[in-house]
Parts: sequence; C-alpha cells; structure tokens
Amino acid sequence: MSHDEHTLGQVSTQEGLSAFKLGMVWAGFPFILAITITGSVFAIKSDLATAAAAIALGSMVMFVYVGLLGEIGWKERRSFAQIAQTIFGEFGYVLIAGLLSILVLGWFTINTAMPAEIFAASFHVPYWLVAIVLGLAFVAVTARGIMGMNMISNFSVPLFGALIVVSFAMLFGHAAGAAGKGLAGIGTHALTFQEILAGVLASFADSGTLAPDFNRWAVNRRASWLSVFAAFPLGFGFAMLAGVGFTAVLALHGIDFADPFQTANPIGYLIGLGGVFTVLAVLVAVVNQGSNATHCLYNSVLGFSKLSGQSYLLTTLAIGSIGVVIAVTGVWAFLLDWLKIIGVLVPPIGAVVILAYYTGYYAQRKDRAISGVAVVPWASLAAGWVCGLIVNFTLAARLVPVPLASFVASAIVMGVLVKIGNSVPIGTKIRLDEE
Repeated sequence: MSHDEHTLGQVSTQEGLSAFKLGMVWAGFPFILAITITGSVFAIKSDLATAAAAIALGSMVMFVYVGLLGEIGWKERRSFAQIAQTIFGEFGYVLIAGLLSILVLGWFTINTAMPAEIFAASFHVPYWLVAIVLGLAFVAVTARGIMGMNMISNFSVPLFGALIVVSFAMLFGHAAGAAGKGLAGIGTHALTFQEILAGVLASFADSGTLAPDFNRWAVNRRASWLSVFAAFPLGFGFAMLAGVGFTAVLALHGIDFADPFQTANPIGYLIGLGGVFTVLAVLVAVVNQGSNATHCLYNSVLGFSKLSGQSYLLTTLAIGSIGVVIAVTGVWAFLLDWLKIIGVLVPPIGAVVILAYYTGYYAQRKDRAISGVAVVPWASLAAGWVCGLIVNFTLAARLVPVPLASFVASAIVMGVLVKIGNSVPIGTKIRLDEE
C-alpha cells in the first residue's frame, strides 16, 4: 500500500520526518555511481586541481540553492507543483511542473538502464529482461512514497560508501604498470574552471529545484537544512570527488583512466577483477542507481499527479510504466543530449520561485485563485533563458557558468519587477501581472 503523498494538499506536522530520516532520503539521491563518473570526466577534461575546486564550490552553491527551495517546501508543507501553481498561475504552472516532471522522468529511465546494462553485460543475460525486472522493482519502491525513498537510501548509501572504500583498497594493492604517466598525465585542459563549475551545477539542477517535494516532510527548519546538507555538499561532493581521486590513483598505478564509463570507475574496476568482486559491484550498482531512479520517479510522479488530479499510486504505475518502456527499448540513450538543456532552462525556474517566496510575491497570490499565465514570473524566466542561451553559445561560457548566469538574470528581473509592482499606488490601472 502506498503512503499518502499529499499530491493535492499539505503534509501535516504530525507526519514530519527527523533530520536523520530525511537526511538519508537526500543522501541517497546524489551519492551514486553516475556522479562519481562525472567527477572522473571533469578531472580528465580539465585537471585534478581545477576539477576538485569546482566540485567543492559547486557543492556549496547547491547547498544554498537547494536549501532555500527546501525551506519553502518545509514552510508551506507542499510539493513543488503546488507551490508553482501559486507563482506561475493555473496555466503557467502546467508548463513548469510538466517540464520538470518530464526531465526527471528522463533521468529515471537513464538510471534504470545503467544498472541493467551493467548487470546484463556482467552475467550475460538479455538486457531487455533485466531492464524490465529492475524497472518494475524501482516502480514498486516508488509506490511506497517518501518511506520507499528512505528505505532504498538506507541500503544504497552505506553500500556505495563501502564499495568506494573497497575499490580504493584493491587499487592501492594493484601492481603499478610501467607505462604510467603519473598525475601530470591527467587532464586535457579542454574545459575551464567556469565550465566545470557549470557542469557541476547542471548535473543536479533539475532534481535540486524540486526540493520542496522532499522537504515538505521535514519536522522543522533544522531538519530541512540538515537533510539538504547530507546531499550537498556531503553525498554529492564526496561522490564526485571520489571520481577525481579514483582517476588520480589509476594514473599513479599506470592503469588506463581515460574511459570512466567502462572500467575506470570503482564499480567497473571491481567488475574487472571478477569473482565475488563482480557480484558485489553489480549488486551495489543496482541498488545505488536504483536509489537515484526511484527518487527521480518520485519527483516526476508528484508533478504528474498534481497535473492530472489522479492518485499518487495510479500515477506511479502509469508514469513508471512509460519510463520502463523507454528504458527497455533503448530510446533513453537519445535523452542524454536533450537533457543538456537543464543548465539553461532549470536555474531560472529556481530563481523565480526563491525570489517570489522571499519577496512576498508568493504570499500576495497565495489566497487568490490565479488563472492564465502570471506575467512577472514568466518575464523573469524569459530573461534568464535568453541570458543563458547567449552565454551558452558564445565564448562567455568559458568565463561565466551558464547556470549561474541564467539564475542571476532571472533573479534580478524578478526582484525588480516585484519591487516595481509593490510601489504602484493602490487603485492604479497599471499592472505588471494578470490573473
């Protein structure tokens, strides 16, 4: 039986989760193999010091960003889609909530396909069969709601942590190769610090923006912020820095580090050792990536449940089935390039929600029935998107992180428009927003 996920109403204070329980939910989201591999890629595309510095800074920026959005969820005890309805209007929120729900559904399919491919290749079984079994298992976990997220995170976090320790221990015991170039051989310097920082921020911008979905369950403000801290910088930063460190140790031992998607990552390395290490690595890959998959599906289901007015359980079965089909057919591979739009499209949404809430714009609209499209937030979004696209497709991207540029542009415009709107005398016919 599914937990009552309050897709149309508020979470009661009696249902609040402690900092530890909610912290485990959050830690199980970004503390995954995919983030570790991303850290390895950043190290290879830049260098060790640049990648590590950008990851450290980006993790702290994400803490502030996700923490502010999470606090909104805690204060309102509502999901992101419910909050967006007040800010963007009855029609406008459909576009926003729909966009983010589709994006995270894409990540569900990818994080279902990844462990399925690892399992299928390791034990020589049909990929489609593994994808179906794992996909249905992940849907079943998601059907349990926030408690399902806590349950799988309780397994995923310690398992992946232990696997990282084991992989480093085995690697340090590996006989050094003669062809090793050492640390100096790492890094093509193809990407600048700013570009790596942009990649760090974009790698979790969509799910981070949906923070109210989780933090509406926080028992108090302290639990809200501590739970986010468990993910950013702890889980996210540690997972990504582990990738940087693993790349460095591979290089020191003269082992090829240029293919982090295959053998040059903790799980791929252990699979290559064979025997019990293969079994351990595949098991952890399934649970670990499954943790992220279920979290993404949870976010997606909350959005679509609100949009459709259907129950959480029914929506989980419907949306989850679509995701499994995409994973099984292999169509998910085409999503990777499409999901690169996250760095441009998503940060302005977070900026508008944060500014709307903390400037009082949200409170002014909260108790009114808002129809149509709200002009102020959409004008602010447009400013951020235009700015992000300009930076993304020019040399400015090497100097300014695209997610930060788009976020700041939307935040400035939103702040200015709200201030202008609040300064207009009561009774004037000039309006900056519509109902």
